[in-house]
Amino acid sequence: MKRPGYDDHHIVEQTWAERFGYSRSEIDDPSNPVSIPRLTHYQITGWYMTSTEEFGGLSPRQYLADKGWDSRRRVGLQALVRFKVLKP
Repeated sequence: MKRPGYDDHHIVEQTWAERFGYSRSEIDDPSNPVSIPRLTHYQITGWYMTSTEEFGGLSPRQYLADKGWDSRRRVGLQALVRFKVLKP
């Protein structure tokens, strides 16, 4: 059940996963979506689109363009730590 003010955030982005042929059952596997505050969800989405030295001047989304599930999950988990959803 959804909580007011929270969104379901997919650690590995849904659009990418769908584009590369992952099934909804894989995308929605309990290990991928997490419930996070809506504002944090917006912040993470913005971060994915912002160039950073961490990724050689690319945005995380650009950096991940040719990467697979494991790399995308690693960066997704890093984002959750960066925005204090998870502890390091």
